Amino acid sequence: MAAQAVPCHMSAPARWLLCVCLLLPTVAGALPEARPLQERAERLDLAHDEAWLALGHYRRNWLGAGYASDADDPGFFLAAQGKADPAAELNATLAALLSPGSGDRHPQCRFPARARWLQQRLHFDLPERRCKALAEWRSTLKAHEVSLIFPTAYLNSPSSMFGHTFLRLDREGQTDSSALLAYTLNYAAEAVDENELFYAYRGLFGGYPGVLGVRPYYDKIKEYRDFENRDIWEYRLNLSPAEVAQLVDHSFELQPVRFDYYFIGENCSYRLLALLDVARTGLRLRAEFPWRAIPADTVRAIVAAKLVADTRYRPSAATVLTAHADQLGNAERRLAKRLKHGDTSPDDTELTRLAPMRQAAVLETAYESERFRALDDKLERDATAKSSLALLRARSRIAAASPLKAPQAPAVRDDQGHKPAAFGLGAGFYDHRAYGEIRLRSAYHELTDPWPGYRPGAQIALLDGSLRYYEDNRLQLERLDAVNIRSLSPRSEFIQPLSWSIGLGAYRRLMRDSRPLLGSLSGEVGWSYPLAGGIAYAMAGARLDAGGGLESGAQIGLGPRAGWLYRGLGGQGMAAFELDCYLIGSAYCGGKLSLRHAINLGRDLALSFSLSREQGQDRSASEVGFSLMRYF
Repeated sequence: MAAQAVPCHMSAPARWLLCVCLLLPTVAGALPEARPLQERAERLDLAHDEAWLALGHYRRNWLGAGYASDADDPGFFLAAQGKADPAAELNATLAALLSPGSGDRHPQCRFPARARWLQQRLHFDLPERRCKALAEWRSTLKAHEVSLIFPTAYLNSPSSMFGHTFLRLDREGQTDSSALLAYTLNYAAEAVDENELFYAYRGLFGGYPGVLGVRPYYDKIKEYRDFENRDIWEYRLNLSPAEVAQLVDHSFELQPVRFDYYFIGENCSYRLLALLDVARTGLRLRAEFPWRAIPADTVRAIVAAKLVADTRYRPSAATVLTAHADQLGNAERRLAKRLKHGDTSPDDTELTRLAPMRQAAVLETAYESERFRALDDKLERDATAKSSLALLRARSRIAAASPLKAPQAPAVRDDQGHKPAAFGLGAGFYDHRAYGEIRLRSAYHELTDPWPGYRPGAQIALLDGSLRYYEDNRLQLERLDAVNIRSLSPRSEFIQPLSWSIGLGAYRRLMRDSRPLLGSLSGEVGWSYPLAGGIAYAMAGARLDAGGGLESGAQIGLGPRAGWLYRGLGGQGMAAFELDCYLIGSAYCGGKLSLRHAINLGRDLALSFSLSREQGQDRSASEVGFSLMRYF
């Protein structure tokens, strides 16, 4: 720009103002114009680039004719129609980035991941702006690497039945101990409801907003490993420094944004896949889960995408206590239990006459048991402080090293177990009539499915049904479980949980002259114990059946259940007995004795055999069958 003379007769303030005005075109000229960049983006079709679609959390709508963003917060979009139009959002972002202004509200500060990607693709520069909030975000997290954290399943909470995933942002030079101080990115439902059933209902149908939270890792360890007794798997990811930076900046963009939360679909794991899609273009992890995102499945996808550098296992407090108790003899376990309860003193001769290393083992197990009780019962610190301190003092007086070994990591991780959906083909005889059977299950795991990678005694079956065709040309629905959850948690001297089950669905019940399909709601509660490498259980059960096949329209049944879940003979099996005495209408007692064994032919293939004898109303029937199950 040519130099321009300033009139001498003007006052100093006026000359200063004129100079500023004359210089403004020069400052404005430092920024490129938006329109040429928008036209170049259109020629390159950047609005449909995988990276841009990931940054906006866009995916094809059900009809495939357009896009919709998963984000449900208007504040995430700069264009009025940005939720459904990635091109409009891209143009609006370019215009906003090139607008004047400063401070944290400027789009360059608010959307740093978008700004970085657009600059790289369109080759333009933006001026340095002071983004205080973004600088604090980066400085606080200090992310050098990223680890995916997978706390395993926890049946006692509807939101955690399938496990949970979140990200840990690891710092440079981090050790195993200092990892506890690292920050985590955790996506979860923002809920305040106390009622678990209402919580589950709203979570299934998107009734809660999902938000991205930041907490130190030691808080998450306390929550999942200590309070909920969930083993934790850590997967260190092989993201490059540039990919880590993009993930951190995009998480900054998401922190104030609301997404509708769904337990099965748009849940914690699904949102983390979206973050990884932004970090590394071309992964398309989110596209693999259009309907549901079970955490173990998403971890499988991350492993398959070759994102995992290495893994680490952190056992829960319950796992550690169980492993240490198993290394004691029977008399030592009883002594540790009495020490925990205060029934005997650390100075008692029963303890002091043991070899120093065995004394150490007993005292450590007693202390771990007392600590577990405090965590499990959520006791105040003062409730166990005195007894815990006495055990620690006694242990400190013994110079011998601890002989107790840490629990070994499972040979098969949770993500290495069979896939959750199942399809089966079978045949057999029921009451001397031949049948063929087709079975389909949406998710997740049954007690007699291949057990590696799953919790022993834990079952979650959703939308599990079987259709039979009998030799007399009769096609009928044999049963349909909307949900069937069982938790057989073995009791020991130190850990004494309840076992329970709940089921909702329909099944066929053997009556005097028919075998009608009845709707059913059932529940059981009782105890389980280790037996011969398996789990034996005894429970009391109740059942409410309803349907046109009942004279009274509905019946309540009460009775015992017992069984043994075992492993061996190439797989796993279950022997079970159940009895129901019906109290309404035609009163009678009916039950079933069954044996089912499955041979594992591979991770995702099993061949099962079943035998049963059923007692109905004034009649009985036997069944023998087999089925080939494929998991997918």
